[in-house]
Amino acid sequence: MKPVVVLQNEPDAPAAYLGDAFDRRGVEWMVVRLDLGEVLPDPDSVSGVAALGGAMGAYDEGEYPFLAAEKLFLATCTEREIPVLGICLGCQLLADALGGRAYLAASAEVIFAPVEPTSDGKKDPIMAALAGRRVIRFHQDTFDLPRDATLLATGGGFNHAFRVGTAVGIQPHPEVTPSLLGSWLADGDARRLAIDSGTDPDALVEAFTAAEAEVKETATAVFDAWIDEIV
Repeated sequence: MKPVVVLQNEPDAPAAYLGDAFDRRGVEWMVVRLDLGEVLPDPDSVSGVAALGGAMGAYDEGEYPFLAAEKLFLATCTEREIPVLGICLGCQLLADALGGRAYLAASAEVIFAPVEPTSDGKKDPIMAALAGRRVIRFHQDTFDLPRDATLLATGGGFNHAFRVGTAVGIQPHPEVTPSLLGSWLADGDARRLAIDSGTDPDALVEAFTAAEAEVKETATAVFDAWIDEIV
Protein backbone atom coordinates (compact mmCIF):
# COMPACT_ATOMS: atom_id res chain seq x y z
CA MET A 1 0.00 0.00 0.00
CA LYS A 2 1.25 3.48 -0.82
CA PRO A 3 1.70 5.85 2.14
CA VAL A 4 -0.80 8.43 3.24
CA VAL A 5 0.64 11.95 3.11
CA VAL A 6 -0.19 14.45 5.85
CA LEU A 7 0.22 18.11 4.90
CA GLN A 8 1.29 20.19 7.90
CA ASN A 9 1.00 23.96 7.56
CA GLU A 10 2.58 25.17 10.79
CA PRO A 11 4.50 23.77 13.80
CA ASP A 12 1.56 24.03 16.21
CA ALA A 13 -0.90 22.02 14.09
CA PRO A 14 0.41 18.42 14.00
CA ALA A 15 -1.41 15.19 13.13
CA ALA A 16 -1.91 14.29 16.83
CA TYR A 17 -4.80 11.80 17.12
CA LEU A 18 -4.82 11.30 13.34
CA GLY A 19 -1.26 10.01 13.52
CA ASP A 20 -2.26 7.74 16.40
CA ALA A 21 -5.04 6.31 14.22
CA PHE A 22 -2.63 5.56 11.37
CA ASP A 23 -0.24 3.80 13.75
CA ARG A 24 -3.01 1.79 15.37
CA ARG A 25 -4.34 0.66 11.99
CA GLY A 26 -0.88 -0.14 10.64
CA VAL A 27 -1.11 2.50 7.90
CA GLU A 28 2.16 3.84 6.51
CA TRP A 29 2.15 7.63 6.61
CA MET A 30 4.46 10.55 6.08
CA VAL A 31 4.35 14.23 7.00
CA VAL A 32 5.20 16.97 4.53
CA ARG A 33 6.06 20.19 6.38
CA LEU A 34 4.93 22.73 3.82
CA ASP A 35 5.80 25.56 6.20
CA LEU A 36 9.43 24.38 6.10
CA GLY A 37 9.55 24.23 2.32
CA GLU A 38 9.28 20.46 1.98
CA VAL A 39 8.20 19.31 -1.46
CA LEU A 40 4.81 17.80 -2.23
CA PRO A 41 4.94 14.22 -3.53
CA ASP A 42 3.65 12.95 -6.84
CA PRO A 43 -0.08 12.34 -6.30
CA ASP A 44 0.28 8.89 -7.86
CA SER A 45 2.71 7.92 -5.08
CA VAL A 46 0.16 8.27 -2.24
CA SER A 47 -2.97 6.38 -1.19
CA GLY A 48 -4.55 9.28 0.67
CA VAL A 49 -4.01 12.90 1.67
CA ALA A 50 -4.84 14.72 4.90
CA ALA A 51 -4.47 18.51 5.04
CA LEU A 52 -4.20 19.86 8.59
CA GLY A 53 -5.07 23.17 10.20
CA GLY A 54 -3.24 26.44 10.68
CA ALA A 55 -3.73 29.99 11.87
CA MET A 56 -3.39 31.48 8.38
CA GLY A 57 -6.26 31.83 5.92
CA ALA A 58 -6.68 29.82 2.75
CA TYR A 59 -6.51 33.17 0.93
CA ASP A 60 -3.08 34.11 2.39
CA GLU A 61 -1.00 32.82 -0.53
CA GLY A 62 0.92 36.11 -0.66
CA GLU A 63 2.36 35.57 2.81
CA TYR A 64 2.39 31.76 2.58
CA PRO A 65 3.11 30.85 -1.06
CA PHE A 66 2.96 27.11 -0.35
CA LEU A 67 -0.82 27.40 0.06
CA ALA A 68 -1.27 27.81 -3.70
CA ALA A 69 0.66 24.60 -4.38
CA GLU A 70 -1.24 22.83 -1.61
CA LYS A 71 -4.60 23.77 -3.13
CA LEU A 72 -3.51 22.57 -6.56
CA PHE A 73 -2.34 19.30 -5.02
CA LEU A 74 -5.68 18.80 -3.23
CA ALA A 75 -7.59 19.50 -6.43
CA THR A 76 -5.42 17.08 -8.42
CA CYS A 77 -5.82 14.31 -5.85
CA THR A 78 -9.59 14.81 -5.83
CA GLU A 79 -9.71 14.64 -9.62
CA ARG A 80 -7.74 11.36 -9.48
CA GLU A 81 -10.17 9.99 -6.88
CA ILE A 82 -7.54 9.73 -4.16
CA PRO A 83 -9.15 9.97 -0.69
CA VAL A 84 -8.61 13.46 0.72
CA LEU A 85 -9.42 14.74 4.22
CA GLY A 86 -9.22 18.46 4.97
CA ILE A 87 -9.36 19.55 8.61
CA CYS A 88 -10.21 23.18 9.51
CA LEU A 89 -7.76 25.19 7.35
CA GLY A 90 -7.42 22.02 5.29
CA CYS A 91 -11.19 22.02 4.81
CA GLN A 92 -11.14 25.66 3.72
CA LEU A 93 -8.22 25.02 1.36
CA LEU A 94 -10.11 22.08 -0.13
CA ALA A 95 -13.26 24.15 -0.61
CA ASP A 96 -11.25 26.91 -2.29
CA ALA A 97 -9.32 24.41 -4.44
CA LEU A 98 -12.52 22.82 -5.76
CA GLY A 99 -14.21 26.06 -6.74
CA GLY A 100 -15.76 27.26 -3.49
CA ARG A 101 -14.50 30.19 -1.44
CA ALA A 102 -12.79 30.56 1.94
CA TYR A 103 -13.01 33.90 3.74
CA LEU A 104 -12.93 35.65 7.10
CA ALA A 105 -16.18 35.10 9.00
CA ALA A 106 -18.10 37.86 10.74
CA SER A 107 -17.14 36.29 14.08
CA ALA A 108 -14.96 33.46 15.32
CA GLU A 109 -16.19 30.21 16.85
CA VAL A 110 -14.25 28.52 19.66
CA ILE A 111 -16.42 25.87 21.34
CA PHE A 112 -16.60 22.19 22.28
CA ALA A 113 -19.87 21.00 20.80
CA PRO A 114 -21.35 18.66 18.19
CA VAL A 115 -21.98 19.75 14.62
CA GLU A 116 -25.41 19.25 13.05
CA PRO A 117 -25.38 16.64 10.25
CA THR A 118 -27.57 17.29 7.22
CA SER A 119 -29.77 14.51 5.85
CA ASP A 120 -26.95 13.71 3.42
CA GLY A 121 -24.44 13.88 6.24
CA LYS A 122 -26.27 11.23 8.24
CA LYS A 123 -25.68 8.84 5.35
CA ASP A 124 -21.98 9.73 4.92
CA PRO A 125 -19.66 7.34 6.80
CA ILE A 126 -17.31 10.02 8.10
CA MET A 127 -20.04 12.39 9.21
CA ALA A 128 -22.07 9.50 10.65
CA ALA A 129 -19.02 8.73 12.82
CA LEU A 130 -18.95 12.35 14.05
CA ALA A 131 -22.70 12.85 14.48
CA GLY A 132 -23.78 13.58 18.03
CA ARG A 133 -20.22 13.78 19.32
CA ARG A 134 -18.71 16.90 20.86
CA VAL A 135 -15.71 18.21 18.96
CA ILE A 136 -13.55 21.32 19.06
CA ARG A 137 -14.82 23.95 16.62
CA PHE A 138 -12.01 26.54 16.50
CA HIS A 139 -11.97 28.85 13.48
CA GLN A 140 -12.22 32.47 12.42
CA ASP A 141 -12.70 31.70 8.72
CA THR A 142 -15.56 29.99 6.95
CA PHE A 143 -16.24 28.73 3.43
CA ASP A 144 -18.77 28.57 0.64
CA LEU A 145 -19.34 25.16 -0.90
CA PRO A 146 -17.84 24.14 -4.23
CA ARG A 147 -20.53 23.83 -6.89
CA ASP A 148 -20.57 20.02 -6.94
CA ALA A 149 -20.24 19.55 -3.18
CA THR A 150 -22.66 17.80 -0.85
CA LEU A 151 -23.12 19.65 2.45
CA LEU A 152 -22.65 17.22 5.33
CA ALA A 153 -22.93 19.37 8.46
CA THR A 154 -23.66 22.86 9.76
CA GLY A 155 -23.71 24.56 13.16
CA GLY A 156 -23.61 28.03 14.64
CA GLY A 157 -24.46 29.56 11.29
CA PHE A 158 -21.45 27.94 9.58
CA ASN A 159 -20.93 25.19 7.05
CA HIS A 160 -18.93 22.53 8.86
CA ALA A 161 -18.40 19.65 6.45
CA PHE A 162 -18.78 18.71 2.80
CA ARG A 163 -17.89 15.99 0.33
CA VAL A 164 -16.89 16.03 -3.33
CA GLY A 165 -16.34 12.47 -4.51
CA THR A 166 -13.45 10.99 -2.52
CA ALA A 167 -12.65 14.33 -0.84
CA VAL A 168 -14.13 15.32 2.52
CA GLY A 169 -13.65 18.60 4.35
CA ILE A 170 -14.45 18.98 8.04
CA GLN A 171 -14.06 22.30 9.81
CA PRO A 172 -13.90 20.89 13.39
CA HIS A 173 -10.76 19.42 14.96
CA PRO A 174 -11.11 15.73 15.92
CA GLU A 175 -7.32 15.40 15.78
CA VAL A 176 -6.72 17.80 18.68
CA THR A 177 -5.52 16.45 22.03
CA PRO A 178 -6.15 18.21 25.38
CA SER A 179 -2.48 19.16 25.66
CA LEU A 180 -2.48 20.62 22.15
CA LEU A 181 -5.60 22.67 22.82
CA GLY A 182 -4.05 23.88 26.07
CA SER A 183 -0.96 25.06 24.21
CA TRP A 184 -3.10 26.89 21.64
CA LEU A 185 -5.07 28.73 24.30
CA ALA A 186 -2.27 29.45 26.75
CA ASP A 187 -1.59 32.92 25.37
CA GLY A 188 -1.28 34.95 22.20
CA ASP A 189 -3.69 35.43 19.31
CA ALA A 190 -5.58 32.16 19.77
CA ARG A 191 -6.40 32.98 23.39
CA ARG A 192 -7.57 36.47 22.43
CA LEU A 193 -9.65 34.99 19.61
CA ALA A 194 -11.42 32.68 22.04
CA ILE A 195 -12.12 35.49 24.49
CA ASP A 196 -13.37 37.78 21.73
CA SER A 197 -15.73 35.02 20.55
CA GLY A 198 -17.27 34.84 24.04
CA THR A 199 -15.49 31.70 25.22
CA ASP A 200 -13.51 31.37 28.47
CA PRO A 201 -10.34 29.64 27.21
CA ASP A 202 -9.39 28.18 30.59
CA ALA A 203 -12.86 26.73 31.13
CA LEU A 204 -12.80 25.27 27.61
CA VAL A 205 -9.46 23.54 28.17
CA GLU A 206 -10.68 22.23 31.54
CA ALA A 207 -13.87 20.80 30.02
CA PHE A 208 -12.02 19.30 27.07
CA THR A 209 -9.38 17.71 29.30
CA ALA A 210 -12.06 16.24 31.57
CA ALA A 211 -13.65 14.67 28.47
CA GLU A 212 -10.41 13.10 27.24
CA ALA A 213 -11.86 9.58 26.98
CA GLU A 214 -14.78 10.92 24.94
CA VAL A 215 -12.42 12.97 22.77
CA LYS A 216 -10.27 9.92 22.00
CA GLU A 217 -13.37 7.89 21.16
CA THR A 218 -14.52 10.57 18.73
CA ALA A 219 -11.12 10.74 17.05
CA THR A 220 -11.04 6.95 16.74
CA ALA A 221 -14.50 6.81 15.16
CA VAL A 222 -13.89 9.63 12.67
CA PHE A 223 -10.41 8.65 11.57
CA ASP A 224 -11.22 4.95 11.36
CA ALA A 225 -14.10 5.85 9.04
CA TRP A 226 -11.73 7.80 6.80
CA ILE A 227 -9.02 5.14 6.88
CA ASP A 228 -11.66 2.61 5.82
CA GLU A 229 -12.01 4.61 2.60
CA ILE A 230 -8.30 4.21 1.90
CA VAL A 231 -7.41 0.62 2.81
